[in-house]
This record gives sequence, C-alpha cells and structure tokens, in this order.
Amino acid sequence: MFATAADGTKIWFDHAPGPRPVLLIHGFASDSVRTWEQTGWVRALAGLGHVVVDLRGHGQSGKPASGYAPGGLARDVLAVLDEAGLSTVDAVTYSMGGLVGWELARLAPGRIGRMVLGGIGGRPVARESMERVREALSGGDLDACVDGMAGHRLDGPPPVPVLFAAGEQDEIAADAPEFAASLGAPFVSLGRRTHVNAVSSRRFKDAALAFLAPAG
Repeated sequence: MFATAADGTKIWFDHAPGPRPVLLIHGFASDSVRTWEQTGWVRALAGLGHVVVDLRGHGQSGKPASGYAPGGLARDVLAVLDEAGLSTVDAVTYSMGGLVGWELARLAPGRIGRMVLGGIGGRPVARESMERVREALSGGDLDACVDGMAGHRLDGPPPVPVLFAAGEQDEIAADAPEFAASLGAPFVSLGRRTHVNAVSSRRFKDAALAFLAPAG
C-alpha cells in the first residue's frame, strides 16, 4: 500500500488492524522488512495490530532528492496514518526513526499515545555516525538523507510518555541512559548489544510491550 506525501512522493506502508495498533519506524539505511519483520517485531505485535512504513529514500518508498529533515519525514508518516485510517497509535522507533516519531508526536498532538525509542540518545546526529551505519548495512545512495538529518537531535520535553532502550555497546546511543534520566523517562539496557544488532533483542521487545500495555 502507498500513501502520497505532500510533495507527491509515494510512501510505502503495510497495515494489520488490531485493538491497539503500533506504528513501527525504522532507522537510517534500513527498511521495515529488515528492521521489524526479520527481527520478529511484527510477530511479537500480532495481537495488537501494527503499521510499518518505509521512510522516503528507503525500501519500497519513493526516493526524491529532498524532504529528509525530521519534520518532513514526520509529515510523510502522518500521511500514512491518515491513509490507513488510524487516529491514534502507539509507536516503536529505532535510531533515526526516533527523531521522526518525536517530531510526529509534536506535529500532530493526540496521534501518538506512548512511544519507545531504541538506539538513540540526546546527541545531535553526526554525519560520521550515519556513514558508519550506511557501511554496516550496505545502504545505497542516501546522501540527501544524511544532509537532511545531520545536526538534528531530540529537543524539548518528551511530547508523549517515552521509554528509551539501547545496547551497552551502542556507541551512537551511548548517552541514552543519562539522557533518559535528564528527561525523567525510563531506560532499559539491552545488554551487550551494538547499534546494529540491538533491534533484535528479546529484552527490547518485552520492555516495549510492557511499556505500551494499558495501565491496570
């Protein structure tokens, strides 16, 4: 399925209805299949429902030359939620996807309930880090995305209740425990995981499901 962004870019998504759908936003140089399906997340969320999206420039979505700042990517995802007919969802994000989810929650109050942010802390996005990730994941021509994201960071108070999670060997999100504490947000360590392999952690899934579960 595709939603159409404001500039005409086609944004691919897949939606499985359920009682409490979870929006899944992947990171840089990856896509929904690699981040969420192959790592068992879609299966873990089977009882809730989900919507997965390939951010512009990634996966099956269009690959225009512009529109890659966090706010632009967030508007793309908002178009997906509208196309899928979802008024409110919880969200699980990874790495760059956390910036997109954060901006989406600020852009469209009420559309995101609770959000899990994996593989991200409070430091500005560094070009060098993005290049390391692109090399590790064999990403393609993503220079426009690097240009759009570099220098951005999670700023301001959390727009919704958030949970942070990161591996102990994740150099990109090394400050996540301290950053979460500065926001008064919970943090879960994913043990000796790196930035590349933390997303498949069972501890990550269990913590996310517990955080997103309704109170009581």
